[in-house]
Amino acid sequence: MPFRLTASRQLIRISSLCLAAIVAPLIVLAYLFTPPVAEVKLPRTDLRLGVWIGVTWSMDEHAPDDIRDLANELLARNVKDVYVYVSYLTADDSFNLTYGQAKAFVKEIKRQAPGLRLLAWIGVPVSIKRADGTTNADRLASARIREGIALFSRFAVEELGFDGVHLNAEMIADGDPAYLQTLEQIRGELPPEAFLSVTAHPLRLVKPVTALPYPVLAHHWAQDYLKQVAQMSDQIVLMAYDSGLPFPRDYLNWVAYQTAASQEALQDVDAELLVGLPTSEEWTPSHQTGAETIRIALNGLRAGISDRLDGIGIYPFWETDAKEWQLIDTSLGR
Repeated sequence: MPFRLTASRQLIRISSLCLAAIVAPLIVLAYLFTPPVAEVKLPRTDLRLGVWIGVTWSMDEHAPDDIRDLANELLARNVKDVYVYVSYLTADDSFNLTYGQAKAFVKEIKRQAPGLRLLAWIGVPVSIKRADGTTNADRLASARIREGIALFSRFAVEELGFDGVHLNAEMIADGDPAYLQTLEQIRGELPPEAFLSVTAHPLRLVKPVTALPYPVLAHHWAQDYLKQVAQMSDQIVLMAYDSGLPFPRDYLNWVAYQTAASQEALQDVDAELLVGLPTSEEWTPSHQTGAETIRIALNGLRAGISDRLDGIGIYPFWETDAKEWQLIDTSLGR
């Protein structure tokens, strides 16, 4: 009898352990895959709203009615900053000729919506493979290239009519002095009243934030470098996407960290701080669309927001649908 009782207890113990081994991972997976789904209401309704719009507006001719419709939509969304894709630095170190209609577009949209801040979005791939097969890992180390970027920035303001430039240089390694020199040269070429906005890579994690161990990447910045970049700019837009995270809960916590840490880093810096959030539908290894959604991003933003944040940016405007705009409008109390 004692033997049977002992065997029965052992069987119960083994069964319990097996059940726990099955249930525990399911609970963890449910936590990682099922973050909050309710509509988000941010604690602040005074945030600026910026959007990235496509190169078609700079490259292709548009009827005044088309530009009027765009202006009306931007005004209806209470957008303040418009990053208009103008060009990017090609492999031969010249700027792609995709801005033939930019001057006409800027003139017309300013007539339709004079309150918008229009910034020429300039892309700079920092590492490039040339036609001869060689690779330049950091083109900004070249004074000639930095000068070319600065001169094109001035051209975008003085000739095309933009209120300033929005520089999107990728990938910038943490602490890269050449990028700071680039910003200094751009500032030196821009008219005094021109506005300088730049994108910033996500911040390096300095504490556990995600369930999966998060890699240390060269282009994830330290808070000190973010501050140095911001001190040379009028506005910095931290790109809180392309995290590579597959789990929605991890992405939510990651956005919360990026929001809180960037605000902490720029507490005593005058530059505007915006956090860029994704609506992109394109799946890539760095942007896993099952996790990186605007709903999850807004939940993360709410968890990390303080008085230091000035606004949010939405990327990309051309893929943001009506349901996503409803979420954004609700979150901003509009």
